[in-house]
Amino acid sequence: MLTKTVLFFLLQTPGFVTAQVRFSASLIPSQIAKDEYTQLRLIVENATDVQQIDPPALAHFVTISGPNWEKGMNMVNGDVTRYVAVNYVIRPKGPGTFVIPPVTAKADGKILRSNPVSVHVTNASSGNNSPGSNNFFSPFSGLDPFAEPPAEFNYRDFVLHQGEDPADKIKKNMAVQVETDKPSCYVGEPVVATYKLYTRLKSESGMTKTPNFNGFSVIDLPDPNNLNYHTEKRNGRDYNVYVLRRAQLYPLQPGDLELESAEIENNVHFVKEAYFRKQQDLMSDMFRDLADAQVPPEGVINQKTTLVSNPLTIHVKSLPEAGKPADFKGAVGDFSIEAYLSKKNFTTDDACELTLIISGSGNLQLVNAPEMSWPADVEGFEPKIKDDLNKLAIPVSGRKIIIYPFTVTRPGSYSLPPLTFHYFDVKTVSYKTATTGALSFTVTRGTGKRSDKATDDSKSTDSFLNQFFSNRWRVVAAVAMLICCGLVFWFIRDKRKESNKAEPAPELLLQQHETVQAEPEKEAPFIRTDPLAEAKLCLQQGEPSAFYTALNQSLRQYLSGKLQIVPDELNRKSLLEDFDKRGVRNDIILQWQQLLDELEWQLYTPFSQQEKMPGMYERAEGLVSLLNSYIA
Repeated sequence: MLTKTVLFFLLQTPGFVTAQVRFSASLIPSQIAKDEYTQLRLIVENATDVQQIDPPALAHFVTISGPNWEKGMNMVNGDVTRYVAVNYVIRPKGPGTFVIPPVTAKADGKILRSNPVSVHVTNASSGNNSPGSNNFFSPFSGLDPFAEPPAEFNYRDFVLHQGEDPADKIKKNMAVQVETDKPSCYVGEPVVATYKLYTRLKSESGMTKTPNFNGFSVIDLPDPNNLNYHTEKRNGRDYNVYVLRRAQLYPLQPGDLELESAEIENNVHFVKEAYFRKQQDLMSDMFRDLADAQVPPEGVINQKTTLVSNPLTIHVKSLPEAGKPADFKGAVGDFSIEAYLSKKNFTTDDACELTLIISGSGNLQLVNAPEMSWPADVEGFEPKIKDDLNKLAIPVSGRKIIIYPFTVTRPGSYSLPPLTFHYFDVKTVSYKTATTGALSFTVTRGTGKRSDKATDDSKSTDSFLNQFFSNRWRVVAAVAMLICCGLVFWFIRDKRKESNKAEPAPELLLQQHETVQAEPEKEAPFIRTDPLAEAKLCLQQGEPSAFYTALNQSLRQYLSGKLQIVPDELNRKSLLEDFDKRGVRNDIILQWQQLLDELEWQLYTPFSQQEKMPGMYERAEGLVSLLNSYIA
């Protein structure tokens, strides 16, 4: 048990990573005209703790937007990479070739240095210096904010006439709106949500509250036109439109699910009418340099305002019960499957692998490994899952590769029956079944010595324990040592009579557990009346780091006690098995998975998001209540 505990701890520790920490810089694009923008991106990958990223030296540039912090995860072929990045949108002060020297950062206690990057700036004018061109969430904030835009974007709403109210003018000319590609869908069918800023004014804008998508599995999408705005009509008027966030959402449960509002903070710039007319007179003088035609500070009025989008409700339909297969697991989309064996002839000394590939498009990221029914004398082990997914496709496309290791104890000819995979096809509104062919193989008698290493980590651990307990003297010595330690701790506890109401020391509990196999009810931690009380207190105090740590510990203690699972053995596999055994609905299981994954992400990233705390607490409270309805 102790070996398993150490193994589990090592595998779960965030510092147990083999990927090398990298710090790099990039400029996109690397060749621009003198009036265009480029994006500088500084990114630290594979670090557990990013303490600092120093600002770059931008003497030859004007910073339009930034520093804008970003954090996230990338998954390629099953390998997860966490990153923290800082983005700057910059504009050159003139033509030439400029080098941005290396930038330093501090991560995991080490000083890192990025690569230098260069940009070539031509003397040509692209004509894209109109307000908002190539601007990331900072519309109309160029060097010459009052330059005349092209005719089709010729909005002069930024001119403040005498008697006009700036707040009222903002209300008429700016708005934030969320749109979806469909008003309703089935459980597991993706919906694309897009948050947009509509504006006819000049401003710098930034999102101060990102929406939470409770009840959905979320995949953020990059906007294909994030370097430029586009125009759309709204209420019969043309607006410049900036995409703030775009995501494909996979609903996990039926009902009316609400997409939360987004909040955008704006610093809007108005020009007083008198100064605007004076500027036009200056610009009409062909002998005056354009740079002289600047509006003085007293001619500009800055107005700060916060825009909030209206919430939007998506109607999520339940999957039909008619025709639903008994072993349907929630796959929605269009899929095919294939299976093959790593070898068709081997001995009882060898291990073999059955590979199942699920290909297609749909909610592939939520598809779990199908359970195998092995023939007699065939012993299967926990499957290994690899994802090869394109999450930018709508819906997600690619393939999920599931490898089932197994061994055979007796020689003979064996046949694995065809494997089936059931899914719901939204296009035909019907359930379909993908099937493989039967797989046959022949096993001959071996020498009795395993030629392959154990096919499962737990197998190797069990073999170590078997070897340990096969030596009687080792067992006697270990038990005697534990008894002595127990007597010492018993004596110390009796000496502390004033603290006899305190809980037993964790070390004593651990030794008692390893010495005598206690009943499951005694191994599980005590369940408080309110299992989330500590997390609720941290939420009220507004401490993100303490909140996420407390919520994670509270949920693990709750699940351990509710499911009667020893804390050391509480993992994704044991949770799924126990939930499924107790008949918990698949959508509830998926919500638990998503919540625990998001908690882990918050714990191991350097910038905990305080605005997500209330939503995450409400989700945890709701899931605890749901699980209580299943398990008394």
